[in-house]
Amino acid sequence: MDRRGRVLVAVGVAAVTAVLGASVFGGGPVDRPVPPGGALAGQLDALRGANDLVRATRTDVGRDPALYPTAYGRLEAALATRHRGGADARGVPGIRPAPLADLARSDVLDTPAWRAHYVCLALRGTGPAVSGGAVAVLERAGLRKRAGREALGYLRAPDATDDALTSLATRAAFLQTLTCLGRDGEVPRATVRALAADTARAGQAVPALYAVEALRAVGVRARATRVLRGADARLAAGCTGADPIQRAALTLLRQRLTQRTYDCLVPSLSDSDTQTRWLVRRALTVGGEGGDTAGGTAGSLPEPIGRVRSDGLVAKSPAQLGTLTATYNAARALTASAQQKRTPYWLERRLTRMGSDTGLEPSDRLLLAMTCHRLALTCGPQADMGAREAARLRVPTRLTAENERRWYGVMAARAEFGLGCGRTAVDLPEREAGDSTALSARSLRIVVVLADAGCTAQAERLTEGTHLVAQARESLREGDLPTASDAVQAALVSEQSIPQDLWDDLPGLLRRYRDTRFPDLYASSPGGTASADATRAAYYLLA
Repeated sequence: MDRRGRVLVAVGVAAVTAVLGASVFGGGPVDRPVPPGGALAGQLDALRGANDLVRATRTDVGRDPALYPTAYGRLEAALATRHRGGADARGVPGIRPAPLADLARSDVLDTPAWRAHYVCLALRGTGPAVSGGAVAVLERAGLRKRAGREALGYLRAPDATDDALTSLATRAAFLQTLTCLGRDGEVPRATVRALAADTARAGQAVPALYAVEALRAVGVRARATRVLRGADARLAAGCTGADPIQRAALTLLRQRLTQRTYDCLVPSLSDSDTQTRWLVRRALTVGGEGGDTAGGTAGSLPEPIGRVRSDGLVAKSPAQLGTLTATYNAARALTASAQQKRTPYWLERRLTRMGSDTGLEPSDRLLLAMTCHRLALTCGPQADMGAREAARLRVPTRLTAENERRWYGVMAARAEFGLGCGRTAVDLPEREAGDSTALSARSLRIVVVLADAGCTAQAERLTEGTHLVAQARESLREGDLPTASDAVQAALVSEQSIPQDLWDDLPGLLRRYRDTRFPDLYASSPGGTASADATRAAYYLLA
């Protein structure tokens, strides 16, 4: 699961945008050699994550420090220290501004305001003087002004394309961040009142909890009315009645820990996600029912599985987890190689369980639906909801640099479900420097997803004057399999003549991209390790 998705509980358009491309398009009838891929389904085990989703790459995740685990890992460590009998977090190694600023600067996956949020959380696990320390770190990282501007801008005018839970979670995080930076006084009171009202209407515990806590810090009392309604029944339904992070948040909102919830939550202290572990540990320290402290054993809880390094930073989780984005790419590879009926049992089982999980985060529904649709699986109500959400998505009327991620995600969803082109305009794409007949990798992806969504006329117009077959050969020679694959798909769309010798040569040209240990999986560049996206790209060429 996307780490930000655990905070945002967002609709999954952003997740769709990461590496999705378009489907294969038909050209004229040509004779192609029988492609490899008979062992693809079995070899996907090499990309199997600990959560039974497909991993993006066969390369193991390293133990380098990162901003997100540092934020929540320090909070968890500080909490564990306090409940061992310490009065504060002084048992947690201190953190120096320079390395924390370096992490914030290099974390390009998150926006400045989200990076500021994680910096504030990391320093909250240190002790007093958070505001001054956070400002200094963000100034050093060159993020202070941009983070403040983004947070204030969103609070004043939330993104209209965000669903209610995404908006609530984002506003709560950004209000906490502005409070941390000493700028909460700049937030209009009407904005704060609206956040409190939306908290009462929220239907999930995690964003509601964060909103309640953010509002409390600025002197506003809010209640998670809808979340708390019926909470007793949900928590009494057994350990599968609620996702651990949602169960923990419900417990913190109710400030009451039952023995059943205690028993359900303890195993999640070994969860791979640091935010989940921190919330679960918080919940396990809440006083029990009727004065009985089910949480009274907090001092004897297991030690955190994560470790705060001597420099105060926390490394990425060593667990090798799969993602829905990579799983969707694997599904596309399976269908391109006509192996979808041999989808691994562990993957089918995981997808159908997710489809029946009432606690599934909305951020996962769309990609789950797209994956199940591609594999012709009936995955359950959550996937059905994702398919309905896809039908409601509106493509931006014009592709711009600002909306490109959302535009691409919506177009990919429309392509998957055959929803048609939609009304959208795309300007002439970028050409490769020094070669007016070649498109940039970005432009190729745009052309391919346009065509896959049914915008054939636009795709043809954007490829006028290009020599895409030559570009595909050149990309393969230079070691760029995904770009070569997109160039061939774009050539098919634009009805450029593809000589028979290219189809004949492709198996040989792709041989050096094969993973040395798992030859039916492919790497993006020769000699690399297999990735889900490169494998998808290869089978689109070989289909």
